[in-house]
Amino acid sequence: MHTSVCLHCVFSIAFLPLFSFAGQVPLSPDSVTSKTLVDVLNADPDYTSLLRLLQRTRLIPTLNKLNGITLFAPTNEAVKEHASTNTLWQIGLDGSTSDLTDNVQEQLRQQLFYHLLNESLLSLPPAEKVVCYKTLLYPQKPLDPPSHDPRSHPWLPIQNGTLGSEPQRLRLAKFEDTVNVSVDAFGKGGAKIVKDIQDGGNGIVIGINKIIVPPADLGK
Repeated sequence: MHTSVCLHCVFSIAFLPLFSFAGQVPLSPDSVTSKTLVDVLNADPDYTSLLRLLQRTRLIPTLNKLNGITLFAPTNEAVKEHASTNTLWQIGLDGSTSDLTDNVQEQLRQQLFYHLLNESLLSLPPAEKVVCYKTLLYPQKPLDPPSHDPRSHPWLPIQNGTLGSEPQRLRLAKFEDTVNVSVDAFGKGGAKIVKDIQDGGNGIVIGINKIIVPPADLGK
């Protein structure tokens, strides 16, 4: 695994290895890695809140099965700040099972998918340039009504959503010594990269200071 930063742009349900994604290769049953993305998160006290959310949305097995991805990992402070004004994230972080309106946490899981790129970032874009990348978020129509059925298999991205076979994108911009994720077309706004890039064996972990909010659903 190389270490660097390049960004493209999302997730869904399927059984490995029924299909794979461009730039991302599922691990075979015989594949062995000494370290995974989850190991990196577990070893860093800045990511305990993110791990809690990944557990609630049943995405830990997903992260362990994917290979060659990038996770923009919000720090505890970023999660806390977002949850203070977002009920969905607050319930996912602190609520009990009885608080859940959707037993499979589909909406929250989709928002977490937007923090995943379908490739390992090996280098940052040149300064003064905005670069667009594909995520592992394939926007889906919301469950109607919300599901109350438990699911145990890994949730993997489905390449068939409201954007057809295309995922949502993220823009990355570097200006002087600052690198931001999810910027606008002019390179403004977004979440700042605040922690060193870490090689997680099956992907790259990059710490950021804000939650990355998916674009509004144009169908609503």
